[in-house]
Amino acid sequence: MKNEIKHILVALDGSAASKKGLEKAIYIAKISDAKITGVSVVVVHPTLAGTVINYKKFLTEKTEKMLNSIKKDCEKQKVPFMIKILYGKPSSQIAEFANKEKVDLIVTGSKGIGGFKGTILGSISNSIVQKSKISVLVVK
Repeated sequence: MKNEIKHILVALDGSAASKKGLEKAIYIAKISDAKITGVSVVVVHPTLAGTVINYKKFLTEKTEKMLNSIKKDCEKQKVPFMIKILYGKPSSQIAEFANKEKVDLIVTGSKGIGGFKGTILGSISNSIVQKSKISVLVVK
């Protein structure tokens, strides 16, 4: 395993399930000497974008804050952690980014935050599995 996994992508949305996914990614990174890229996808719902000034900026700043906090925790555990914020349809963006960056493993929680808070996982984890050419670990 040590030679097979060098770059792990973990999908993060702040949910309990994505935090479990992160814990598993950290465990795997430690035993395989891998780096982690924490990916969060900002979804700007068209119906809200017009009613809230700088809605995309607000969501991006909130996401950056979450990811920077996670980065600090990973650095304390001596696990290299990079941040990537994407925009659009979560499953497509995550699968495309993983393929482009040639990650070795995608880790995702089994369900995420729903409603207006933003959706990254849940039914999307299934879509990531279907779209990805890379192995996906779905953590419950």
